Amino acid sequence: MPDAQEEIPAQPDGRLYVPMPDVWDAHVKKNWEQDYCFFQNPGENYFHLLVGGEIYLQRGDEKCCLNCALRHGFTTTDRLHWQHGGAKKGHPL
Repeated sequence: MPDAQEEIPAQPDGRLYVPMPDVWDAHVKKNWEQDYCFFQNPGENYFHLLVGGEIYLQRGDEKCCLNCALRHGFTTTDRLHWQHGGAKKGHPL
């Protein structure tokens, strides 16, 4: 247990936010069936696998891993995204 005078280092905020929750739904993959992210990583010419237990976004038939969602702006680490001109309601993304 730390001394009362010792400071415990603050953990970085690891939360993600979905600026367009009316467009995207978040899911946890609960099986090991082959499902692929709808997007490709830069420099790759194949779609990567979603694995059991992975959190992903979905809109219609499109499934998107969180790395791709961050890269494409479907998720953000900006807690105040709604104040910083984030996606507007009805945005077509």
